[in-house]
Parts: sequence; C-alpha cells; structure tokens
Amino acid sequence: MENVDSRWLDTLYREGFEAVFGSWMGRYACPFLFGHNLADKYVSISDLCRHLDGCIVDTGDSQLVGRSRDIEQSLQSTISAFAARWLPVTSPEPNSNEDHCSLVQSLWRHARRDMLRVINRPAYRSMLSLLLFALTPIPEGISEDEEADGISGQACVHAALQQIQTLRARQRNLQFSGSKVSPSLKSQAIVTTPESIETSGFINAESTVYWAALTFDTSASLTLNCRSLLSSGLFGFESELPWRLVKTCAKMFDENARQWKQGSSDMTDERANQIIAAGASWKLLGWKVTAIFKEALRDGHDESEVRRAYLAVVDSVKQFGIIYRPLLDECHKRMPFLGQQTKLRWFSLMLHYHLSILMLVDIIEATDRQDLLSDITDICIDAENTVMNTLAFGLHNTFTLKRPLDSIEADGLTRRQSVFTVPIVSIDPYPHHAVAGVQLLRKAIDRDFGIGKITEETYQSLLSTLERTLRHLPQSSKSVRAAIAKFSTATDDNSVHPSVLV
Repeated sequence: MENVDSRWLDTLYREGFEAVFGSWMGRYACPFLFGHNLADKYVSISDLCRHLDGCIVDTGDSQLVGRSRDIEQSLQSTISAFAARWLPVTSPEPNSNEDHCSLVQSLWRHARRDMLRVINRPAYRSMLSLLLFALTPIPEGISEDEEADGISGQACVHAALQQIQTLRARQRNLQFSGSKVSPSLKSQAIVTTPESIETSGFINAESTVYWAALTFDTSASLTLNCRSLLSSGLFGFESELPWRLVKTCAKMFDENARQWKQGSSDMTDERANQIIAAGASWKLLGWKVTAIFKEALRDGHDESEVRRAYLAVVDSVKQFGIIYRPLLDECHKRMPFLGQQTKLRWFSLMLHYHLSILMLVDIIEATDRQDLLSDITDICIDAENTVMNTLAFGLHNTFTLKRPLDSIEADGLTRRQSVFTVPIVSIDPYPHHAVAGVQLLRKAIDRDFGIGKITEETYQSLLSTLERTLRHLPQSSKSVRAAIAKFSTATDDNSVHPSVLV
C-alpha cells in the first residue's frame, strides 16, 4: 500500500475508534483517573501503549530496540486491517467491490498471520494489536475452512489479557510449564526505570491501560460464553477496586451534576462529553453485572444466587436511569449544536448500554426463565425503544471526514482535501453492536406485530430502519453480509444470541 493509504487508515482509526474508546479512557470515565484534573479528557490508547513500552524498554539494548520496531510494525498492520472496512465511504474514486474486497482480505490475512508472533512478544502495543484484531471483522469471501485454519478473535482477547497480567507483574522469577522452563534472565527481563515507576504519570498510564483491558474482558464475558480473566465472577467482584471505584465515581458525579443548571440551555459540548463519558463508566458496570447474571444461570447456581445476580442487574439499570439518563436526554435535545464526535460518542453509549438490556432478555428467554421477565417489562420496552431511536439517530445524523490529497504543481507541494459526509452509523467503530441490535430488535418487532401490538404500516417502517442500518454498515464484513441475507427470512421463533466484543 502507498504511504498515503496507511496514513489515511490510521486517521480513520483515530477518528472513529479512538474518538469513542479514548473518551472511555479519559478522566471523566476511567475510575482510576476520576478527579485528576491534570489527566487527559480523551486518551489515545495507541499512543499510551507506545509511551508505556518506551518506559519499560532499555534503549541501549539493540536487540530490544529491534524487537520494539517489530512490535510497532505489527500494531500498524493491525490498525490498517481494522480500519480498511471504511475505505469505500472515504474514497474519491471508489475501486470496484472486488478490488476493495481483495484489499480487505489481504490486510486481514497479513494481520492474522502476524498474531502468533504478536502473542510471543509481550508488550503494551502487542496487547493492543491483539485486542484490535479481535474487533476486526472476518472479511466477506473468507471460507469456513480458512476461518477455522488460524487464530480466532476470542483467542486473541485471551492472549491480550494474559499479556496485561504479565506486564503489570514485572516479575523475574522462574516460570515454567509442560512445554518450556523459562528462567527470567536479567537481560531478558522487562526493564523499568525507577524514575518512571515513581511518577504518577506512569502509574496513571498503566492503570488506564488496565481499564482498557478490563473493558474488553468484561465485554467478552458477556457476549461470549467465557469467564472473565481479569475480574472475579459471581463471588467476589463487589470487593474489587475497579468496580468499587465506579460506584464511588457515580456518587461524586451525581453530587456535582445536581449543582448544574437544569435543562439543555446550559448544555455545552464540554459538559455533554463529561456526561457521556461518566455514563460509559457505569455502562461497563452494567455489562459486568449482566455477565455475572448470565454466569449464574449458565453454571447452575442456587436460585438465591441467581436472584441476587438478577437484582444487581435491575438495580444497575435503575441507577443509570436516575443518575445518567435524564442528562443524556438533555444532551439529545441539544444535539444539533454539539460536535460530530460528541454525537458519535452519544450514539455509541446509548446503543451499547441498552443493547446489554436486550441481551439480558435474550439470556432469560434462552434459559426459559420467563418468571424473571415480568419484573422488567417496562425496562425491556424502554430498551427496545431506545435502541430503535438510537439506530434512527445514527442514520439521520452525519459525520464528516476530510481526506488530504497531495499534488505537485509548478510552485511546489499543494495541499487539497476530499470531503466525505456519511451517516454516523457508517463510521461507528463497533458495527457488530449495530448488527446485534438489529437482530434482537427484529425479534421484538416480529413479536409485537404477531400479537397485534403494532400496525403493519409501523411494522414495515421499523423493518425499513433496521434494513437501512445494515446496509450502511461496512459491507466487507462477513457478519454484516450474512445479517443482510438473513434479514428478509427471519421468523418469529428465531433464537438470536449475538456474539460481540466491547
């Protein structure tokens, strides 16, 4: 690929993924940074990982410097594979579908082959490469055999979480397994200067990366049938520092918000982003307690434990409704006057949070626990309404990207730009969440239409919104194309259990 393409793919990654994820890692969302006024509001996770790797690598060791260069190249190739799905909506002269599909497949295959090397090079950037590859959709055109003949996204997440544990430990003791005994020689040990460890900046940076890993870990434990690796499950999670900090930060945020002027007239872009970021922190707690409820049902725990986990989910939803939802609704009223990245962050939060409630309902139905649904009827209806309205918001609000074009003229280098304006849903860094939301909403509206709760006109209008959402998502994704193909043939009794990350 030409350098300009690599730079543009990096820009797409930063404008989309890091605009959203960076808000979750900033001082308004990350519980480890809450109240640190000198901490950044938005954090580039890739730059942060580079900074941390720089702190723990001995620049005088040529072997380690070369290894660091390989780690950086792997991260860049993963970012390119991750962002390639958005090239069609930002190309001044779009290539044919075949050319774009071939490019996406090539980048994905290259990144996937590299993942085994990434696993064997523990570093903060390696951890990020593994997590980003897990978020990279399998391209359309990849056969089932090829898909099975290599590492999976779920395995990459688990490897990344293992790396963050190793990096945080920084131990040099003897380590061994059945395949290898590895005494941690001094020359191979992770080098961290005393000065870097003692600074609050290093500690904050390391804590932020841990919060990022915990975000992926929590998501995987909910959307996939696996246990959390960084956090306790049904027994013990309440005593863990991150979740206690989230609850404390929520109380502090609520106390501060009560001092604000009521209504949307005082809703600035700055305040809206503070509200959205704070809500995103509670969203992760909501995903955590929902994952624990799923664990209680899946592992056959006593009914008292199932009930306790269920009530924790209900309480989490109620607290979100009291502390954050009114403020998020005020943000929505003021949305025409807010920035496009603020709109993208609001869209992402509202979709992700309420998607977890739809998944809760799906879990209850899949385990035939209809007795639990009666207590959350209003919560379920509100979640269905909100996800539908959020998808409509993503279709009707736009995001503008400016792609620089270099041209050499008589008087030297001239800078030009191509401007692309697309629906927010098209540039959403988590399109798999939209796919899951569409599938679960399809079940809901089929149900309501079947019992005569909505008219045929309304039913067709809702279906149109869902179908338009799918068609605005990256069409190079195998999952998106499969969802579109399945959409028209979905039936009332389909059991949808989506697998999504973060």
